[in-house]
Amino acid sequence: MTTSGTKSFELDVAEYIEEAYERCGIEVRTGYDQRTARRSLNPVLADWANRGLLQWTIENQTITMVPGTPTYNLAASDIDVIQSICRMPTGQGTASQADLTMDRVSREYYNNIPNKLTTGQPTRYYIDRQITPVLYVWPAPDNNYEVIVTKLTRMDDASSGVNTMEMPFRFYPPIVTGK
Repeated sequence: MTTSGTKSFELDVAEYIEEAYERCGIEVRTGYDQRTARRSLNPVLADWANRGLLQWTIENQTITMVPGTPTYNLAASDIDVIQSICRMPTGQGTASQADLTMDRVSREYYNNIPNKLTTGQPTRYYIDRQITPVLYVWPAPDNNYEVIVTKLTRMDDASSGVNTMEMPFRFYPPIVTGK
């Protein structure tokens, strides 16, 4: 038996919509059908993000901390921070560093810290998940440390029928069914 030898099958947004309609036993008849179905894809992606399913959108970001500054804005497209590491230079050169895993704390824990301007090497962080998330570190840095955050970010929107979706192959059936 001969196989294709390729692993590049990918649908665009319009094809996902057509597949979903066909599974329901109906046809896409108008541009309005396409537009409303495309709009409906974005809440499905938001639901997946809220469930933490978008593991392929995990990124690392390095933030250089400023002495005495305990807050740092993240991007509005960031959903959550999974892990933070405080990196302290230990000598000359790029190979000299020491990483310290930071503990995530709750809003209540952070709010109950009596002096948020205490300085030292940050050991704890809190994420205020607003429209533009804010990273709070404690103690406030006493040096130009770097914090390396591993964060979950939003997928690109399903904005045009000719675009492909930013997702792995195994998520093709769930995007068609919405489950």
